[in-house]
Amino acid sequence: MKIDLHVHTRDRSPCGRATEEEQIRAAVAAGLDAIYFTDHYHFCPSTHLAELNQRYAPFFIFNGIEVTADGEDFLVLGQFDPALERVDWDYPALYQCVRGGGGFLILAHPYRYHTAITADIEQYPPDAIELHSYNTPPSAEAEIRAIAARLGLRLLSNTDAHSSERLGNYYNILPDGVCDEAAVLASLRAGQIELFQSDLVAVR
Repeated sequence: MKIDLHVHTRDRSPCGRATEEEQIRAAVAAGLDAIYFTDHYHFCPSTHLAELNQRYAPFFIFNGIEVTADGEDFLVLGQFDPALERVDWDYPALYQCVRGGGGFLILAHPYRYHTAITADIEQYPPDAIELHSYNTPPSAEAEIRAIAARLGLRLLSNTDAHSSERLGNYYNILPDGVCDEAAVLASLRAGQIELFQSDLVAVR
């Protein structure tokens, strides 16, 4: 399965420039098998998500969210909890919420805004960290790899796409046979991930 875990839409993210259907169609055209909608502080309504999945099958669309806490952005996958749509999270509380709810926690685009990671991931390590994305500085790759090795984090490659032309340039390859969200999360937790980065974006 080729999957992008970090996609925004203008339907729910003020910074989004493409509609959810434009993002889906672009992902299909790019050869992806699935995406997560990870809009800022907003989930895609579950009934609407089911309609999209029926309309675009066998392509998969999953529900995630992006939350800011202690100056860093985090993706939460596998946990559809309306409490995550709050805008006043501190990172330890977010960490405890995701751990208690069985979600998967990703530090998104580290070093995008700061020269150091401002959330206490040493004491509260997420499950994964984005090594590649349009908003992850390539100059930080060695430091991100070192953090991942020290804390036992999975490395990920996602577009953080806000517009449709970016879909397909970064994604994660999961094992054959992954066909639902439970299997996606199990593969991520097991580290059964191959990262893809297009040569077109290797130098930015």
